[in-house]
Amino acid sequence: MPSRRWWPVGLLAGLALVAAAREVSVVILHTTDLHGRLVNLIPETGVAPEAGFLRIATLIRAVRAAHPSALYIDCGDTIQGTPESLASRGRILVEAIARAGCDAWVPGNHEFDWGAGAFRELLPVARMPVLAANLAPRGGAPPLPGVRPWILRDVDGVRVAIVGVTHPTTPFWVPPPMLDGLAFEAPEKAIAAVLPDLRKGGADLRVLALHDGLWAGRTAPAPGAIELSRRFPEFDVVLGGHTHEAVAAMELPGGALYSQAGWHGQHLGRVDLVYDTVRRRVVRRSATLMPADATVEPDPDLAAAFGATIERTARELDRRLATVEGIKAVDGGLPGDEPAARFLRRAIAEMSGAEVVIHGRLSDTPLTDGDMTLRDLWRLVPYDNRIAVCRLTPGEIRVILEEALAQPAGRPVAGISGLLVDLEGQGPDRRVASIALPDGSSPHARRRFRVALNGYALASAGGRLPQLRRLAFQPEAALELTTIDTRDAARAWAERRRRIRPEDLGPPGYRTIRSLKERVAAPAE
Repeated sequence: MPSRRWWPVGLLAGLALVAAAREVSVVILHTTDLHGRLVNLIPETGVAPEAGFLRIATLIRAVRAAHPSALYIDCGDTIQGTPESLASRGRILVEAIARAGCDAWVPGNHEFDWGAGAFRELLPVARMPVLAANLAPRGGAPPLPGVRPWILRDVDGVRVAIVGVTHPTTPFWVPPPMLDGLAFEAPEKAIAAVLPDLRKGGADLRVLALHDGLWAGRTAPAPGAIELSRRFPEFDVVLGGHTHEAVAAMELPGGALYSQAGWHGQHLGRVDLVYDTVRRRVVRRSATLMPADATVEPDPDLAAAFGATIERTARELDRRLATVEGIKAVDGGLPGDEPAARFLRRAIAEMSGAEVVIHGRLSDTPLTDGDMTLRDLWRLVPYDNRIAVCRLTPGEIRVILEEALAQPAGRPVAGISGLLVDLEGQGPDRRVASIALPDGSSPHARRRFRVALNGYALASAGGRLPQLRRLAFQPEAALELTTIDTRDAARAWAERRRRIRPEDLGPPGYRTIRSLKERVAAPAE
């Protein structure tokens, strides 16, 4: 009779656990800052011509063929930046990412460029959850149907929680009247509020999807991924956006794996995690960026659905608006008075009827000789921007100009039309020495000029122009937010002129004089 072998009960239980233990592969795909690009119809420096979501969708399809449970998250600034998206008020891009099986969409600041009402109209089109833990209506504002702070997804038995956070300084990018009572809470406050629910929900993995970048050393008002990871080490993965950076993989201070998929549909981000169901932790992880280049064919289903719109848009972008003659990209004027800036100011002045326009260029694209097509205009004015008119005194105009002149190098400087401004000093130390009427006479100190500004500057340019915002919103300024868009004004003006020469742009608003030190030292004339 064969002998029996008896095993301790504890050892048998341990063997049962080992038998039940398994490693689960969790794949997370992500995009960000698509800016309306199904395909790349508007070339720009640093962006591959093949970029666009149609190729991204092909990559998503290929990954899901091998990993059917792969999650796909878009981190915002999805809809704003192309004519086809503008014509559909963003629906075409929301529909595209929904057709590609998007599991969560985190809105970015540019989702609100057309106002809170336009964003609300998109929500029924978004067949995926819209995640924004720090976004909510206040003061009786209409609700945001379908917007939630987080979701829980099951991936082969592993529960993955995804928390979404939009950019908290959106009210400093978009004029507050257009936000219709929406409140953008500090990310750290919103995340702290949802973490107890994540714990109750039994999440095995936690993903923080941000419309914001890394921002080393910054703690407020938009802390960024580095600081948020430090404060909330519970997150295993942080996905970023907003800053137009391509970051394949980086370990954050709190231990999370960070990845950011660049901009304009040049890459699909992929995060691979291996979760041990016994040890209840991630045992392996990696991340990469998959290029959407010429080796990737556009997704056939999306190409069929949107091909006619793309072809129609391409033909429209080729339409000639005017011929530019005798204009150099830089004609000796100071920053803010480049020909491109003066072109925009002249158009805004005629459309708005403002006496004075404070406005700079909106991109690095210069205004140069040759045929100006609609595509060229989109490169000059990449984003839609409403025009505001307010009434300001010469002293208030001085404050606004000096604040704009003091901006860090590399940022476009606002110039002025309708007044002549003498400057003293150099670079960011320039100051306004005097302000004169076009005939050279001095304006009365209490006169209020009708001054046109764009909505981005009015909102404070992301917090960089607080004095402009304060002065424009004071009751005496009688602010009027018009329905005029900068690009529409420029297109209408160019089409009316048909031929644009240097004299059509008007003179530079800035004049230089000797520095104060030089004036004091100079002999009397």
